[in-house]
Amino acid sequence: MVGTALVACAPAAAPGAPAATEAPADAAAAATAEPTPVVNAFGTSDNPMRLWHGLTGADGGVLAEMFTQFSEANPDVAFEAQGIPWDLFFQKYPTSVAAGTPPDLVIFHAAEVNQMASEGFMQPMDDFYETTGIGKDQFNDVLINTITVDGNTMAVPFDNHGWLLWANTKVIKDAGLDPDKLPANGAEFIDWALQVTTDVNGKHPNEDGFDPDNVKVWATYWTWPRFTVPSVLWQFGGGVVGDDLKTATLDSAESTAAIQYIHDLMYKHHVMNPYEPGTPYGGEPYENNSIALWWEGTWTGGYMRDRPEVAAVTQPNFLNSYAPDGKQAVKFDSHIFSIPTGADADKRDQPYKLIQYLLENGAYWSNSGQVPALKSVQTNPDVQAKASVAKAAEQFNQIGRTDTAHKSFIEIQTAWETAVGNALATSDADIAKALADGNTVVQGILDRP
Repeated sequence: MVGTALVACAPAAAPGAPAATEAPADAAAAATAEPTPVVNAFGTSDNPMRLWHGLTGADGGVLAEMFTQFSEANPDVAFEAQGIPWDLFFQKYPTSVAAGTPPDLVIFHAAEVNQMASEGFMQPMDDFYETTGIGKDQFNDVLINTITVDGNTMAVPFDNHGWLLWANTKVIKDAGLDPDKLPANGAEFIDWALQVTTDVNGKHPNEDGFDPDNVKVWATYWTWPRFTVPSVLWQFGGGVVGDDLKTATLDSAESTAAIQYIHDLMYKHHVMNPYEPGTPYGGEPYENNSIALWWEGTWTGGYMRDRPEVAAVTQPNFLNSYAPDGKQAVKFDSHIFSIPTGADADKRDQPYKLIQYLLENGAYWSNSGQVPALKSVQTNPDVQAKASVAKAAEQFNQIGRTDTAHKSFIEIQTAWETAVGNALATSDADIAKALADGNTVVQGILDRP
């Protein structure tokens, strides 16, 4: 069982580390470099509390500052925090549990909870809510449902993070359009996008002589399918798996229409860059005013802080709906706290003290670009002052959905990513066949005992 988790739970990229979506300056060296955990120690003890997490990007720096603040306020608690790159984290964590030497606390993602729980790597945490008085009703109820397995709440959310629309007001105004009046549905978006997209000669896709191989400005951009595709599927009323978690729906009429729409944006209307495998990232073209509407993560708040000139022409917004009826839906996830199986039950008071501190001081965590998990903290003036965090909080609470809560989540994810990739890879791809083939694979996973 551990071997399965080692392979399955190693995502190519993770929301906690958006920098990984950008190609390193020396790709060959990066490919052979051994990931190195970042260890921070606070206080002195022969047996300090141990925390492992995968937040090694810019948000990891914010988390380290919060650890320092906690340590200063609680000098009696000695602990060691290890920031471990996600791929390595998902190798070390299951192995440590199997060896009987787990850390006292870990942070990973809500999407992985069901699988980790089914593999026996997590302990229920209902007693946290009972002993701290922080009720489950203080969190997003969709999220609480996702991290509840067989009636047991297996984790505590730290934040909400996910897809947000970043609108480049300069590009939109340069096209003669109003950034405060974005398209309301898929048909409106195509008309709008044709006015924004231009090639190097200034021609639009609906004009004679337009060069689709030399586009200067895209209306929108193909970004990380792990968040983009579920959002679009849900907007069209489709999805990968039905609500009963027993029926694959990737080849439904609604799901097919959603993928066909994306395909048309790329190859028929030429208003979205053609398909790229992996984790495409639009940071550089967006910075160069070559994207009007960019779907990217809440963690892009850090990117904007580092580029005030880009932030000055950026307006965070709800996702533009591609659905014919304008239905909105967006995928979000959460960094969650978990007590590993085998962790010392007599030491729970210290992890719980740290968790409670981090939750109640979540306004500081919003400096990472993520939305604090507690609804009461989301209304804090310091949080609301951050436009992208405030907009993301509103969006996730109104239209947010989490990914498939299933014990074979990673396999299902791999299956639909492969199918959608095949459907979008070329202009003449057989979309129906690609999705039907993927649906067969997903259904086979769901049908297992």
